[in-house]
Amino acid sequence: MPISFACPKCGKKLKAPHDAVGKSSRCPGCGTAVTCPEPILDAELVDPVAGEPTLAVDQLSPPGSAPLLVGGLAGAGASPAPPALEEARQPCPMCGEMIVVGAAKCRFCGEVFDESIRKAQSVGRRVDEDLSAGDILIALFCGWIGCIVGIAWMVQGKPKGWKMVLISLVSWVLAMILWSFFSQTGGLPR
Repeated sequence: MPISFACPKCGKKLKAPHDAVGKSSRCPGCGTAVTCPEPILDAELVDPVAGEPTLAVDQLSPPGSAPLLVGGLAGAGASPAPPALEEARQPCPMCGEMIVVGAAKCRFCGEVFDESIRKAQSVGRRVDEDLSAGDILIALFCGWIGCIVGIAWMVQGKPKGWKMVLISLVSWVLAMILWSFFSQTGGLPR
């Protein structure tokens, strides 16, 4: 299981393999040299074994408060600690962190598991991928302008940039073919 820790300078969440304890590397966020710490393991609650002595540490607790307990109950007057509500957990298939079974999204890596959420997120992307009617008209009637706009969109990483450039170039080639045809024939027939 990977070790998760934060960069002391910028606070970026970092992960390292278990065998990287004590090794140094650079933070990808700020470039600070970071040493991988020892993993912090969660303690497990253990029920006292029959015959094992239970200790109460009264001298460490603040005055007027209940005594601190080590290994179980201090005596007849002490109440047991409330049981922790445990949720069933499983490792995330993408990052390996422990997440609640049936989770819709991993809180560590952001991977979405629920199909309805995935579809809702993809609807917003599709709007940007399709050309509007105005975009198509610009590409058809203003070929060079459409080509420049399409190239700008391609630089931005928008998939509709390729469509805009392609429509602009095809319309420009068709316009040139029609222009050469009509210029050789003397214009439109009457």
